[in-house]
Amino acid sequence: MAGPIIELDFKGEIQGKRYVSGSYRRNRAKLERMIKEEPQAEYYLMLAVLEVRKHYWNRAHQAVEKALTLAPDYKEAHLLYAQILEAKQELVEAARAYQATLHRFPQFSKAYREYARYLMTHTDSITLAQSLLLKSLELDPKDALSHILIAEICLLRGKTGQALLHFELAQHYYLDHPRFHQGKARLFMEMERYEEAAKHLKLAMRLDPKNKVLRNQFAQALKATNTPKIFLFWKRWVI
Repeated sequence: MAGPIIELDFKGEIQGKRYVSGSYRRNRAKLERMIKEEPQAEYYLMLAVLEVRKHYWNRAHQAVEKALTLAPDYKEAHLLYAQILEAKQELVEAARAYQATLHRFPQFSKAYREYARYLMTHTDSITLAQSLLLKSLELDPKDALSHILIAEICLLRGKTGQALLHFELAQHYYLDHPRFHQGKARLFMEMERYEEAAKHLKLAMRLDPKNKVLRNQFAQALKATNTPKIFLFWKRWVI
């Protein structure tokens, strides 16, 4: 299972420009100036997300704590706080933070999804995770990532038909996430449709090129196609 699904397309602007684009150092410097002039929870959350993108977890932790000090009811900050704790492998504290977020914001669909993903990743509480995902979809039926996670549970339980249905729903709402392609590849591997599995894994690698797990799975999918070794190098590029 992958780690926290931290959606980095946070809609913030700095002087009319989206802060998520461009240089990390320039954006960080801009945010620090803005915070110095007028400390706001949103600015600290933007800073936390910038640090998350670089995997600077301690800096992100400090920034999100400052956001929560200024705005104790900032639900996105509460969720990011729990995700950062998980990424730092502070798992007991992360679980408590996810639970506290759900208790405080019972209509926050992403919190149900992320706590479910946490349970799928770090515990055996698959039934509880499925219930949380169903609640997430009740609140937001178009949350493609919740559909992907339910599809993964269906695969674990051998329900390939239901898994395919949820992958199709996820595809309808959302395409460009490595987890979608990785899950779809697993489904195709179980259905012995290895060429299609390899295609999805290649798409996942384009979205997450540093993921070694994806590269290993891609190699396994290619091997399962029973392609002669002389053609494997070629297929890595053209599938």
